[in-house]
Formats: sequence, C-alpha cells, structure tokens
Amino acid sequence: MLDKKECRKFADPGLSIPANHGLLHAQQVDYIIRTAVKIIGRRRTLILYVYDRKRAAAGDSAPVWTMFQAGSDYITLARKDDGSTSWRTAAFERLGNEYCFTSKCAFYSAQDELRVCNFFRDRDHGGMAALTRAQWAILDKRSQVRQLGREKNTIQRMRPLHALPRGWQGWVRRSVMPAYFFYDYRRGAKSVTGICSACGKDITLTGVRHNAKTVCPHCKRELTIKSKGRMGRIVDRDTVQFIQQTAPDELVIRIVKIYHIYNRDTAKREFCENARIFVRRGPDGAVHSEQYYYSYDSGALTHWKHGSRPVFSHYQYTFGADLCGHVYCGNLPRAVAGTPWEYCTVAAFYAHFREPMELLPFLLAHMEHPRLEHLVKVGFFNLASDLAYGRLQSDTLDETQGRTHRLLGVAAEDVAFLRNLNVNARDLLAFRECVDAKDRQKLFLWRREHGVERDVVQCLEHMTPHRLMRYLEQQYPVLRTRKTQYGGNSRYRDMQAVVTEYRDYLDMCVKLGDNLSNSFVLYPKDLQQAHDKAQGRIKANADAQMRRDFKSAMEAVSGHLDFEVDGMKILLPATPDDIIAEGQALHHCVGGYTDRVARRECIILFLRQCNDLEKPFYTVEIRGRKIVQVRGMSNCDAAPEVEKFMAQWERQVLGRRDLTNAA
Repeated sequence: MLDKKECRKFADPGLSIPANHGLLHAQQVDYIIRTAVKIIGRRRTLILYVYDRKRAAAGDSAPVWTMFQAGSDYITLARKDDGSTSWRTAAFERLGNEYCFTSKCAFYSAQDELRVCNFFRDRDHGGMAALTRAQWAILDKRSQVRQLGREKNTIQRMRPLHALPRGWQGWVRRSVMPAYFFYDYRRGAKSVTGICSACGKDITLTGVRHNAKTVCPHCKRELTIKSKGRMGRIVDRDTVQFIQQTAPDELVIRIVKIYHIYNRDTAKREFCENARIFVRRGPDGAVHSEQYYYSYDSGALTHWKHGSRPVFSHYQYTFGADLCGHVYCGNLPRAVAGTPWEYCTVAAFYAHFREPMELLPFLLAHMEHPRLEHLVKVGFFNLASDLAYGRLQSDTLDETQGRTHRLLGVAAEDVAFLRNLNVNARDLLAFRECVDAKDRQKLFLWRREHGVERDVVQCLEHMTPHRLMRYLEQQYPVLRTRKTQYGGNSRYRDMQAVVTEYRDYLDMCVKLGDNLSNSFVLYPKDLQQAHDKAQGRIKANADAQMRRDFKSAMEAVSGHLDFEVDGMKILLPATPDDIIAEGQALHHCVGGYTDRVARRECIILFLRQCNDLEKPFYTVEIRGRKIVQVRGMSNCDAAPEVEKFMAQWERQVLGRRDLTNAA
C-alpha cells in the first residue's frame, strides 16, 4: 500500500518544458509524460508526470496527473482546474476520457521511456506497452485474489451442508419421473414379459400396444408401454427439491436436476445439484434469502457462485434456471425441527397437489402470513396457494381472525361448502358478493357452471337468486339460437352476455322510472326485444331533452343577431335537423354540433344570399363574442366578400350583444 502522505512530496517536480520542444507543437499528442524513480516510504517507486500539451504550451508547468507505481500497487494524484487534488485508483490507460488514451500520450525523451522499461525489466516492448502490461498483470492478480476471497466465503457458506437424504433416488424413480413398461415385441404373442421402470420388477401383460397405458401390479404406477424396437431414445427431465437445516434459524433449499435417458437396452440416470437457496430469520425477525448456483465455468476452489443463474432471456423458459420442482418430504420433520418453520405445512401442501412448486415463496409466506398454516390444515389448498404466491389481495382475508368463517368473511355454514369446492381467491370474492343472499350456494354453483363472473349483484337488487336463475335459464336457450342480420350470434355467445344484457335492461328501467315490482316489466317475455325497446325510449328521451335545450338556446339569441347588407343575411337554425341538413348540403361536419348548441357551448348561424335564402351558403360558429370559424362548401374558407360581411357584422352586431348566457 503506497503512503499517500509521502507521495504528495513528489507530486510536482517543478519542471518546465522548453517552448522550443517539438512535442509542444505536435497536434497528434495530447499529453506529455516525464518520469522519475524515487524511494518513497522505503519502496522503489516509478513516478509518471503527465502534462497537458496545450497547457504546457501556454506556460502551465504543473502536471495534470502524477502516477506512482511501486511493485504490485499504483495510485494517481489528479489536479483539478481549481487547483485542488484528489486520488484515483484507475490504471494509466483509464486516466483520460478519450478513446485510446495511451495513443495520444508521448514520452518527453527517450530517457523517460527507457526508465519505464528498466523499472519493469521489459525492454522487448515500448515504455507505454511495458506499463500497460504490468498494470494488467496487477489487475488480473487482484481479480484472482477477489475471486479466491469470494470462493472461500462460498465454501465456508456451504460447510454446514451434509449429504442428501438416503434413498431419495428411489423416491424419484417411483414417484416423480415418468414410468414405462419395456418389452421385446414378438409377432403373435398374446402376453409379453417386461420390466417396470419405476419399481424394476418383471411383469407380464396381455394385449399390450406400443404407447398405450397400463398400471404396474406391484407399485401401482401408471406405465407407458414401450416396445424396445420402436421406442428410440427417450429423455425425461425434472426438478426435485430438498430442505435441510443448517442452523437453528436457517434452512437451505437444495435444487437437483434429474435426467433419465432410455435407449433400447440401457437406462441411464443422471442428476446434478443445480442451485442452493439459504433462508434465514434474522435477529430482528425479518426473513432473508441468499441464492447460489452451480457454474459450469471452472472456478479456482469451487464451482458454486453467489446469485441467481444468468439466462439468455427472461422471456424464454430455461430448464437450468427453473426453481420449481417436486418436494422430497421424507426428511422434513427432522429438517425443520427447532426452526421457525417447524410447523410449516409444506408437506401437506405438496401432498395435495403432487405438482412442482417453488419452495422459497412458500417458506417466506409462512413467516409473513400467520393464517397460511390454518388454511392448509382446514383444507383450503387453492386459497393457501393464492396467499403464498401473491395471487390474493391483501384485504381478501382477515388474518386477525382465528375462526375459519371469520377469516374467509363468510357464514359458518358455508365453510364446508367452500372447502368441498376447494375455492380459490377469485371464487371466494365472487361468493362473498352474494354472502347475504338466501340461495347463495346454489347461485355460486350456477355461476361456476355457466362462467358468470359479473353483473349478478346488480340484478339481485330487484329479485331473489332463485328467480334470477330461473328467468335466465328460460331466456338463454332462446337467445343463443337467435341469428343476427349477418348470420351469426355474437350478441349472446354465452350466459355472461345474457346476464350483462339483463342488467343493462334493469338499469334502463330504473332510469325510465318503470315499475320493477311489476313482474311483466321485471321478467319480459323476450329479453332482447324488451332491452332494445328500453334503449330506444332512453334515446328518444335524450333526443327530446336535447331538442328542448336547443330550442331554449336559440330563443335566447333570437332577434339579437339579425343582420343584412350587400345581398347577404344572417339566419338562425330553427331545429337541430336544420344544422344536420346544413352539414350534409355543404359537406362539412357542423351536423355534429347540435349537442354543443343545446349545451350552450357555441352558437351556429347560417349565412345566406338574399336572392336564395333556402340554399346553404356559409356556416358560422360563435363562442362568446368571437367568430370561431366560417366554412363554406367542403369546409372551404370564407371568400373576401364574405370576410368583409362577417367583419362588419361582428363589429356592428356581435360586439354589442351580451351572449354570456347564450353560449
């Protein structure tokens, strides 16, 4: 380690570069290097003084960098523009921000370069190459030291691990990997003898067929029948996980990849431990995880590396990086005894599904959610899965409650019903929507059967679940066969579409003030016809209201905007239909402005020629006391004579009228 305090004494030799020196005028050189060898802190040290050529030419004799190189260490003192200094640990070629920094540097003299070569005892290369090669070697050695340090830490981390449980390979063969019945085909044979790959015993079967399914009479595994002459090469792969205890507050998840390869006459089974995940509860109660993966790149001391396995793409499945797998439960009671996971229900959870699972989220959820254990023990496995793997909203369950029905937010008599259905989070939320309804269980089964997820609660505001289901069951068979004008039936493709249409119908009846206590209104004989009629009435009412508002807006400005001069005249539209007809005649979009006029957002006026008042000429839009636009045929701008007329009208009529309440 270089002594920075001592190094500062040699930071600036006080040397200047003569004005007639050739390097000061070499445009291809950015930096000039002078060297010296000194004894600093009892170490022979090479010093490189790096001068900025432009500054040196201007008379600045202070180096911008002073690098100290001693054996296996180097450090640089950098001078800033304000005169202050700071230490840098970068190699020489990384000092500048320029590309190919060393190519823009030159030694002040041959003696300076020779001094560098002699210091590194490398006369086969130039001074710059000798310096760079020496510093590369130092960096490589530092990297190796760091790697050895990491690998030693990794080895120490792995020290508490012991061998995998005895007999686990038999469990894999019997319970995890696909099983086969291999036999030699003989023409005309009624029965054949072969081997079960799961238990390894000889069995005799009749009526076998290649790729058919059968059951082993010994181990009861389902077998795929394979004729050795036709099977080719079979490669099966899967993942298994083991839990072991490494400390009173720590577990390790060991992930092993399994490969079973079958050829005609041989069976090869391979396995490799792929990843290890340490899960620990800290003194503060927080749970931490630490992951390692097996690297196939050679390490100096170990192949295990800290972190998650690198993959080519996170959007593409990579078997080697998959952390889901079957769980070996044979050693679990002993492995978790005395740890915070002693009562973790992972064994019961896995035994229910018998499918690959990711252990880490489940172990973390056991510590975070106190009712996860309760859900598994009472048989709500899908809810437990949603809770453990983040598919459950935080407020779905009341985890402060100890009783199951209060935890789920349902009545006590509904618990057994929901458990038998093994509901998930979405099912529970759907059931709770109607938790106060009398026939809620029948309604829930009906919704699951027909895939109805929404709009039911709104319909129940007007009827009981029994009447709702009975009515929709009557309507659906009729509506689903009804064809549209194009031949299909996209309107009523499923029961959900019918429920949504019925809800829309009821909402429209409420808006129209219909008497929904009348069964004739509440349960129309033809839902589609009733829906479309109600929709027409809504539209008619809205259109009538718009026409009343339009008439009121026109009456507010009637007689205030009249003007006639130079053979042109301003007229007001009498109805919304007049504005629509105006837009159609002049081929512009004023027909869409009727609602704006009714809402008094603007005023639409017609400009006519006095000799033909019925023929559309120009259309005018007014906002406040300002003309917004004047448009003629095909949305054209106003002609000069029209502009003159409108300016005069705006000055003499519009500017004198208060249209605040009109538009």
